[in-house]
Amino acid sequence: MIGGQSWENSDHISGESVQPEQKSIDDVTIEWRTRPLLKFLISFITGGFFFLFPVQWEGQTTIPLDILMSFITDFSFFAVEVFVLLILFAGGILTTISMLHYQGTISLSTRMQRLFQIGYWKTSKPFWAFRVIAIFLGVPMFFGFGPELILADGIAGIVWDVLMITIVLVIPLGGIFVNLLAELGGLQFIGTLAQPIMKPLFNLPGRAALDSAASWLGSFSVGYYLTRNVFDRGGYDKREVFVICTCFATANLGTVGAVAAVLELLHIFPLLVALYMIATLIVAAILVRVPPLSNVPQEYVAEPDPEPAFTGTVSEYFRFALNQAMQTAEDGDPIHRAAIDGFVDGTKLTAMILGTVLTIATAVLLLEAHTPFFEYLAAPLVPVMSALAIPDPQMAATAIIGGAAEYFIGATLAVGTDIATKVFVVIITSAQAIFFAASAPMMVDMFDDVPMRFRDLTLILVLRTALLIPIAAALTHGVAALGLI
Repeated sequence: MIGGQSWENSDHISGESVQPEQKSIDDVTIEWRTRPLLKFLISFITGGFFFLFPVQWEGQTTIPLDILMSFITDFSFFAVEVFVLLILFAGGILTTISMLHYQGTISLSTRMQRLFQIGYWKTSKPFWAFRVIAIFLGVPMFFGFGPELILADGIAGIVWDVLMITIVLVIPLGGIFVNLLAELGGLQFIGTLAQPIMKPLFNLPGRAALDSAASWLGSFSVGYYLTRNVFDRGGYDKREVFVICTCFATANLGTVGAVAAVLELLHIFPLLVALYMIATLIVAAILVRVPPLSNVPQEYVAEPDPEPAFTGTVSEYFRFALNQAMQTAEDGDPIHRAAIDGFVDGTKLTAMILGTVLTIATAVLLLEAHTPFFEYLAAPLVPVMSALAIPDPQMAATAIIGGAAEYFIGATLAVGTDIATKVFVVIITSAQAIFFAASAPMMVDMFDDVPMRFRDLTLILVLRTALLIPIAAALTHGVAALGLI
């Protein structure tokens, strides 16, 4: 697991002697065009405004997305609950159709496969079960009848009234504004500006900044897809793929926003994003230099095509980034179409994860309420939390353990704790990158030729968490001392 030989493959191409071509930004033709520039600026400002711009609302500071969510729930909370139930049914039924097709139990025509997008819903048998079980949990929670065990305020009151309602609003609505950032130039603008720091800090090509930005603005699955695409074309070697997926494909703005909403932290959402990204970058800079990541061989699965090493001044890079953004905006869909696609993609993502979140969250809360399971599991971390002066150390430790199972679980367990504890938990769970309800199995399946294995991912998760705990504590105490929380 630790030795480099465990990843090596004689059929793959060694990249140790590959040297990138040296280029200057002056070699790139930069054209200024008014309409693409305006299209980029409108989408970039709109997307950034709804997610990151602090505004005053009803006596407190929050973000426009939170206000939009409040309008919707105030207009009809019942309609939102119906939407939750429909999403649960859609996720369970479409997953079942997909799995039965791939098992050969049923055979769908090519037209029906495209209609149902069955490849999107394919998963492992445990997660198939989670999505189906969620229907049988969601129906009694919606109608308010059934076993008192799951209808109790400490279970349904959190899982349904807080977690489910938040997810089905934040992710689809957030998808609108994230897509404006990701599809109309924002992704290229941010990624290009980050290129000069990628190699010296993280030993990655500059193009990796685009994959990272895709994960943060879209989702980790989008980041994986981009990484896989470049990997197959010889743009990344195995080590670079492993680093990108396990260090930079962390929680996206939409899901961090959902967690912030669950914990009633949207009024400091821009601060949370800044803290989480700082923690992510610090941990990445450390982990790329130590095993197991440093032992992954620099092998390619295709003819190596390393990125040219661009040189230029800060102003030249800014113009270069604007040029890349304008090209993407010019080739992209109209703004309204990008917004609609973002909502659709966000709704699909919600349908894919909602059942898993409901089932796992219910099980975790039942275990937490009726057994000492998580207390035992988190016990070794409690003295660490106390030594770092984290309020409610038991709950903080439990939330960190829960976050490794499923991203939203940590947030659920931290409901009702001190604001410093909530901020601490959000930083860690958002930056853990590896959780076993979705990202870990997706990495293992998508990058089987690297190969990524659960034992390696578990080790990296432990290392990430061990580094994140003191970093998150320092950041939390720092912002508290400044009076920001």
